[in-house]
Amino acid sequence: MRKMFFVLFTALLTTLSLQAQDSPVKWSFEAQQVSEQEYVVVATADIQEGWAVYSQDMKEGSGPIATQFVVEGNDQLSILGAVKEIGRKKTEYDPLFDAELVKLSGKTSFRQLVKVENGVDEIRGLVTFMTCCEDSCMPPTDVAFVVAID
Repeated sequence: MRKMFFVLFTALLTTLSLQAQDSPVKWSFEAQQVSEQEYVVVATADIQEGWAVYSQDMKEGSGPIATQFVVEGNDQLSILGAVKEIGRKKTEYDPLFDAELVKLSGKTSFRQLVKVENGVDEIRGLVTFMTCCEDSCMPPTDVAFVVAID
């Protein structure tokens, strides 16, 4: 019983310690105009050396949370095509999840083409991601964003 308590207590302290740290992933967001009514919404992750986020294209139930980049569509904003993932992508065995996983590291971006109607002055969305290093993971995190457009 004492051993079980010690293991649980240690796990709790490790989790709290990791949550107290600054995130090893810093996000920035922008909208790049490509035509009169079309923009590419870009979420850029600057991932600290030794850490990685997981591809949006992972199989369901493979272990970690896949990165999700979602732009809020509505009757004045249409989503065009799929999210494109650009960056250092590597498929490798991950002992934390005992699986082959697709990881992204360094500077990585997620891009979504959208079409906006006249009068739209901002684009909103959400990134959900999980980041891990060689021996630990941060809990899944949501980052909401709003980017202004002209």
